[in-house]
Amino acid sequence: MKLKEIAEIRTGLVLSRKKATLSDAVRVHYKQITLKSFNMTTSLTRNDLDVFVSTENIPTTYISQVGDVVVRLREPVTAVYIDEKTQGMIIPSLMAIIRVQSSLIDSEFLAYYINASTTQKMLKKEIKGTSIAAIKTKDLEDIEVVLPPLDTQKNIVEVMKLSENEIALLEKLKKEKQQLSQTILDTIIEQNKEEK
Repeated sequence: MKLKEIAEIRTGLVLSRKKATLSDAVRVHYKQITLKSFNMTTSLTRNDLDVFVSTENIPTTYISQVGDVVVRLREPVTAVYIDEKTQGMIIPSLMAIIRVQSSLIDSEFLAYYINASTTQKMLKKEIKGTSIAAIKTKDLEDIEVVLPPLDTQKNIVEVMKLSENEIALLEKLKKEKQQLSQTILDTIIEQNKEEK
């Protein structure tokens, strides 16, 4: 089944059309998702958000909602899942917004599905452009989606979350171990200086 059969897919907002200037009377502030907000997980990096000032209220079709899947259209093409912490942000035109039929597919499962190596290989073939490598929303629409039952999708999501949490803990442990090793080395060097 193609993704367009189970989801609505649209490009984000062209920001230049709504950007406020200092002389504009109406200035509405929004958090904005950036290309740097994406990593290799399905969670947004919240440290890399921008503030966008608009001349008017932005339609909700361009504002992140719980359950949305947002996809970078520029390489690397990765997807994130919008949860309660990341809702209410502007999604610019460098990204696609996917809103699924929740009776057929779990949106968090879809984000993992898009980030899976098999899907990534397929999307890589669709990337066009030499200076700015990107895909089109049509390429997303044509993704063939294998749909296990909803309860299986939710189980897969739980396993993937556990895996991501374990990787994050191992990364943290690695950094702490490196700091400890450096502290021990620095201490030994300082002690040897004092002995001389």
